[in-house]
Amino acid sequence: MMGNINLSALDALRPLLPLPLWQKLVVLAATFVLIVAAYLYFGWMPIQDAIRSQTTQVEQQRIDLKKNLRLAKDLPRKQAEYAKLEKQLKVALNMLPKKSQIPDLLENVSWAGTDSGLRFSTFKPTGESVKQIYAEVPVSLNVSGSFRQLMTFLKRVGEMPRIVDVKNLKLTQGVAGGPLGIQGQVVTYRFVEAKAKPKKRRGRRGRR
Repeated sequence: MMGNINLSALDALRPLLPLPLWQKLVVLAATFVLIVAAYLYFGWMPIQDAIRSQTTQVEQQRIDLKKNLRLAKDLPRKQAEYAKLEKQLKVALNMLPKKSQIPDLLENVSWAGTDSGLRFSTFKPTGESVKQIYAEVPVSLNVSGSFRQLMTFLKRVGEMPRIVDVKNLKLTQGVAGGPLGIQGQVVTYRFVEAKAKPKKRRGRRGRR
C-alpha cells in the first residue's frame, strides 16, 4: 500500500522534473499559498468566528449576571414595598363597603344626623355611578337644624370607618330665626366585586 502511494505521488510530481529550478520554486510557492489560503478559509476563519461568537455570549452572560445580582440585592426592598402596598390596598378596600353593606351604612349616616339633632325631610339614593373597581353611591340630602347640629353631624360622618363624603351643601336661613334649611349630597363608595364568568352549558348529544 505504501509503495502504491509513493508511486502515485512520484507520478504527480514527474511533470515538474524537466522544469527549470525557478519554475519549480514558483510552483512550490503557489502550492504553499493555496494550502495556506485553504487552511485560513476552511480552518482558521471558522475557528475565529466561533471564538468571537463565544466571546460575545460570555460578555452578554456577564452583563446579565451583573444585572441579576443588582436585582437580587434590591429584592428585599422591593418585597418590603410590595408588602406595604398590599397592606395599604387592603386598608383601602376595607373602607369601601360591599353592595350588601350599603343599606346599613346609609342607615348609620341617617342615624348620625338624627342623633346630632337634624330633622330629615329627604334622604334618598339617586343611582350609583360605576367606575373601575368602585362605584359612587350618592344620596340626596334635605335636612333642617342649627349650624352646630350640622357641624356635629359632619364630624360623626368623618369619623366613620367607611368613606363617606358630604358635599354640595346649600344653607338657607330659616324664617324668623328658625332652623337652617340644608340641602346637599351624601356620597359613599362601594367596592365592585368581580363578576364570575358564566359556565358554558354543554349541549345534549343526540341519540344514535
